[in-house]
Amino acid sequence: MYIGTVNDGGITIDPVGRFENRPVERGGRYVWDLDRLLENLRQEIDTVLDSRDVDTIAVDTWGVDFGLLADGEPLADPYSYRDPKLDATIGEITEAVSRFELFRRTGINHWNLPNTLWQYHHLATEQPDLLAQADRLVMMPQLIATQLGARLTGEPTIASTTQMLDPQTREWDRQLLDRLGLPTEPLPDLKPAGTTIGTLATADVDIVLPASHDTASAVAGLPLDDGSAFLSTGTWFIVGLELDSPVLTREAFEIGASNELGANDTVRFLSNINGFFLLEECREHWAADGDRPDYDTLLAAAAEATTDAVVNPDDPLFGIEGAMPDRIRRYCRQTDQPAPETRGAVVRVIVRSLATKAALQLADLTTAAGTSIDRLYLGGGGVRNDLFCHHLAAAVDLPVYAGAADATAVGNILLQAVAAGTVSNLTAGRRLVAEGLPLREYKPPTDVSAEAARDRMRGLCDRTIGDD
Repeated sequence: MYIGTVNDGGITIDPVGRFENRPVERGGRYVWDLDRLLENLRQEIDTVLDSRDVDTIAVDTWGVDFGLLADGEPLADPYSYRDPKLDATIGEITEAVSRFELFRRTGINHWNLPNTLWQYHHLATEQPDLLAQADRLVMMPQLIATQLGARLTGEPTIASTTQMLDPQTREWDRQLLDRLGLPTEPLPDLKPAGTTIGTLATADVDIVLPASHDTASAVAGLPLDDGSAFLSTGTWFIVGLELDSPVLTREAFEIGASNELGANDTVRFLSNINGFFLLEECREHWAADGDRPDYDTLLAAAAEATTDAVVNPDDPLFGIEGAMPDRIRRYCRQTDQPAPETRGAVVRVIVRSLATKAALQLADLTTAAGTSIDRLYLGGGGVRNDLFCHHLAAAVDLPVYAGAADATAVGNILLQAVAAGTVSNLTAGRRLVAEGLPLREYKPPTDVSAEAARDRMRGLCDRTIGDD
């Protein structure tokens, strides 16, 4: 949780609360513990309100996951997109509607995790009685907001992650859902970011819709302009371009690109990459041995390592939890590369691989969009990773500007300020970010090995080790 201020003097962002929120296993399924999440969130809000004056609050979360409501009350804990059973009916979906038609209709092209459409179809097939009780389907940020006191509504940026929204009309694709036999009545009306949707149940504080998909808020919090691209870094990497309209061509489909809606009526033409999940899973593995190394120690060791191996972070081998260092070594051996033996070498492989994959995806996106870029803005946890930033600049062969590690909070706060009239629009807010928050520039070095890594990564993306 963050608190921020926006005025003529600029923007400030301060973290004021944090708690762990991970999926829990119940009955062999992975779900979000909604009661615990809300209890922790309410405690953090109360603590802030006891010591600070707050005018507005806004909730953003990850995409695709949702909850079911009956008379405003949650019917069950929401499934986590990492639940392995949620893709059980994807074959039935693609028999009725081809993957390309799904992309052309919804702009979404994610096939490595169960998005909302898959989850919804799974519920309709496997748990029809539960679905029959629901009068509303709400995405996670609006589910949380309603339980804090907001009116029930939807919002386009988070709705665009569902594979159920038409990115051109910015409305639900009810015809698509009818073809798949999925009810459309539970879908909420959509309101734009910046709309006030109620007040906290416990205080006179307005609840505002931000760009409620966390990546949409993160991109809003970067000072993008013509000729720039973005990379949001976290568990997932999202690399892309901010455009005026979606790119729904066969070429865009074939490179795995998606079109998600952004703040201010924009489109984020992007690719998802399995991100620092790999690094965090390595730390979890090493912690099981009684030694959880801190990031600084690992990155210092990685800087001293000399391996040039790379892995495709989106290979199915890396999509599940557990034994990540061993998985990386196995991948390297099966692709005729030297396996990293030390922790530093493993981390170097991860950092180098993520930078290289992001560079390849960005090159494909700019070609498909028919545009060019001359700089890349970086937000999220990767801005603290100096080694990663240097590798990224080499891989993209462009200047990289590392912005706020808390770019999601920056974008969220900016859109609250627009709603309050403190800032006239997002463009003006981004000027405040450019002028008031520090950017670190990483210039691309002359690095022959970066080009070799891109060529190797291109070849690796044509094969799948996870199924070998």
